[in-house]
Amino acid sequence: KKWAERHVVYNNYFYRDRDFESAKKEGTTRIGVLGDSIAWGGGIENPQDRFSNILEKKLKNAGKNVEIYNLGRPGYDTEQQTEEFENIRHLNFDLVIWEYFLNDIQPSIKSTGTRIIEINRDLPPYITFFTNQSYFLDYLYWRISPKHQKTFEQLRTADILQYENEAILKNHKERISNFIRSFETTDTKILVVIFPLISPLGPDYPARHVHQLMAETFRSNNVEVLDLQNVFGRFDKQKLMASKFDPHPNEIAHKFAAEEIFSKVTAYLE
Repeated sequence: KKWAERHVVYNNYFYRDRDFESAKKEGTTRIGVLGDSIAWGGGIENPQDRFSNILEKKLKNAGKNVEIYNLGRPGYDTEQQTEEFENIRHLNFDLVIWEYFLNDIQPSIKSTGTRIIEINRDLPPYITFFTNQSYFLDYLYWRISPKHQKTFEQLRTADILQYENEAILKNHKERISNFIRSFETTDTKILVVIFPLISPLGPDYPARHVHQLMAETFRSNNVEVLDLQNVFGRFDKQKLMASKFDPHPNEIAHKFAAEEIFSKVTAYLE
């Protein structure tokens, strides 16, 4: 909460971006970046360091007449993202860059992650007293306690396991397909960008099969996919995270993502 108060300003549509204009100027390609806290810029103090903003700058420097609106919502899963899009569909996007993260399969109601956080947040009364009195003490406790690492690991495992639940996966795929089909009567194109779990990246990356599954799902709906798993895998993962205690992609990771997306979008614009 304190971090958001210092670094987040919302616009006229209550997104973390400049104000959106309903009318699109002639000759302008309007791009919407849909997604969760990664697109929103979790852990990124200056929104100009997000991949959406970096991408817009690179495209303009390359002579492209574009405007990019960031539609990221922290904590939103696929269900909520697709429902939320209906509120801004009238902005008439030419291209939607859909940032996909592996916990987006979690249902908006009864998410397994919510219960894990609640359990791990249950502290002894004497600790709760002090952490409720001071943001600094709360910050200090979670940096010293091993609970934060345990919580991240449990959340990661719970997210991956959702893809093994046939009912949840079936519903997830149907929602994705329905959203993509909603653009069939328009000229809007979709590019999906899959972000990996950064902290477990390596030879034994536990979510490799999920990347393949979801890439196939999107491609079966005739949508182009950019999977950043191998891109991020080339670098020291510790240098790609917002901090030891925040696994969100940092400014360096967003820069790498923007560079990869740039080549895809440039091809689309040409």
